Amino acid sequence: MCGIFGMLQHGATTPPEPDKLQETARRLHHRGPDAAGVYSADGVGLVHARLSLVDLNERSNQPFWDDTGRYGLLYNGELYDYGGLRTQLERQGARFHTTSDTEVLLAALLRLGVEATLPQLEGMFAFALYDKQEQTLVAARDRFGIKPLYVYDGETTFVVASTVAAMAPWIPVRANPMMVSSYLQGFNGPTAGHSFYEGVDFVPPGSVLRIKRGGALHRGRYFQLHDLVDPALSESLAHRSEHDVIDEVEQVLLAAVNSQLVADAPVGAFCSGGVDSSLIMAMAARSHGDLQVFHADVEGRLSERSAAERLAQHLKLDLRTAVVRDHHFVDTLPTVVEHFEYPMVVHPTCVPLLLVSRLVEQNRVKAVLSGEGSDECYGGYRWLAPDIRAALRRLPRRIAGRMRSIVGAPVAKGSATRDQALVAGLGSRFEMEVGPEVYGASDDTRKGASTSGTFATGAELSYILRTLLHRNDTMGMAASIECRFPFLDSRLVRLAVNLPERYKIRFSPTVFDREHLFYRDKWIIRHIADRYLPAVLSQRTKRMFPTDAYARIRIDDAFFDESFVRDWFGLTHARLRHLLTGVSHSLRLRLLGLDVWGRRCVRGEAAQPLGDRLGRYVTVSAAG
Repeated sequence: MCGIFGMLQHGATTPPEPDKLQETARRLHHRGPDAAGVYSADGVGLVHARLSLVDLNERSNQPFWDDTGRYGLLYNGELYDYGGLRTQLERQGARFHTTSDTEVLLAALLRLGVEATLPQLEGMFAFALYDKQEQTLVAARDRFGIKPLYVYDGETTFVVASTVAAMAPWIPVRANPMMVSSYLQGFNGPTAGHSFYEGVDFVPPGSVLRIKRGGALHRGRYFQLHDLVDPALSESLAHRSEHDVIDEVEQVLLAAVNSQLVADAPVGAFCSGGVDSSLIMAMAARSHGDLQVFHADVEGRLSERSAAERLAQHLKLDLRTAVVRDHHFVDTLPTVVEHFEYPMVVHPTCVPLLLVSRLVEQNRVKAVLSGEGSDECYGGYRWLAPDIRAALRRLPRRIAGRMRSIVGAPVAKGSATRDQALVAGLGSRFEMEVGPEVYGASDDTRKGASTSGTFATGAELSYILRTLLHRNDTMGMAASIECRFPFLDSRLVRLAVNLPERYKIRFSPTVFDREHLFYRDKWIIRHIADRYLPAVLSQRTKRMFPTDAYARIRIDDAFFDESFVRDWFGLTHARLRHLLTGVSHSLRLRLLGLDVWGRRCVRGEAAQPLGDRLGRYVTVSAAG
């Protein structure tokens, strides 16, 4: 819901240029096509693009000002519990002129204070609150980073915005050399802290920023992942009956689904065919009279269309399908990268997500429920379950290792490999390796918690989840569609974090999943799903990526003859040929992603000529 932009120009005695503010509004239009609001004063510029979902009346357009006209709010997101917060504020004497959550958020920030309000908010958001009198700006991002927020803190200009593109008229847009280097060595894109743009940071989830015009930026945090750890709750869950625990998780999830269906515009659901989105759909269909559901069918051997159709038939819903073919992974690349705003190679699912979001928009639906967040909370990744096959394969080596310990082992090798990994990590400031610790998800968070409980997974709930949420937000908003995530209701996540491990991954001799033989992942979610779905859907094996098109992409060397990559590294023709001779397919893909990003997002080249160039030199070979 929406795009925001707030700017303070230190020492300026005139308002920002009106044409640049209008250009910023244009660059945010896809995030909010229903209304555009622009405010300016000496050294201050505020821009808002609105996607109307709650209180569709223009009275709720933004920037939204309080009755005195002193405080203005730029807000992107949804507060699912704003009704209860509104009632609380009315008891304190607040009077409201709209039915929007925007006005409730503003009233809470002013009456209760920022520090008291932020922990109470249930939903997804990025906002900026401006005080005309003090010329201060306070900005914050939601707990899990569902809604994006970038910040630029220059000597003369401070900017917060939903996208880097919205900042571009006001700041120098340059590639960050350290991020580019790290990306080429295997890093897949920062989602907190440093970005791919020099001087631009991606505000970490659970953060709050404060700045006064002419003053210094102050960064703070109102939430960390270890705040979810509750030893008493963990102990209680460990000693309750299995039936009671399952019932509670079901009821909290059902309440989250119902709260996220609330809107004054149509809300639908994504249908991937997996257990998570299937359960969300089934729950939503029980309370939603005419739920519209949408599926992206990636044609080929990995197609999940049959599972999606079976689910729709079971729930008696009409399934609308966007067909995704091989050529789409080339044709849409300029658009995907433009909105993703990173060099992108590891999320091929961006393409089907973009195409199905366009289908949602064509059907006049503005928001969709998604199953994102379940894997991170309930152990849905293959590496989290014990790997019996790998253990069996290692057994002979272990026996050999014991023999070597008797006769004397050779000097250990591999320090060069470790050094290479550390050098690669330096470029990203070890976001994947240490990022969870910074975000409050280190092993230290286990201290004081009951050993019968578990702190979910730090890496999955921080870095991995944030990259997926970035994908969902950018591809959905590229089609002016808001994605909602019931599994990320904070009350449900708190419950999941403190669940004993046996509710997540459980030994089961009847499970023949090749990824984790004899172990059932997301056990409690599948058990709840059994109450809503046939077993063929509730126990269906998770698929990581429903496409192998990227593995079949072929890039002609001629694509790089006149390229951002060649210019960036200053390569002669001979040195470019040396690079491309014998380069791995993986690195060639990364070079392609870097080149498209550099052309589209750094240089600002038009999409059509870039698309034509891709069409000439990049193909997808037929599936084997």
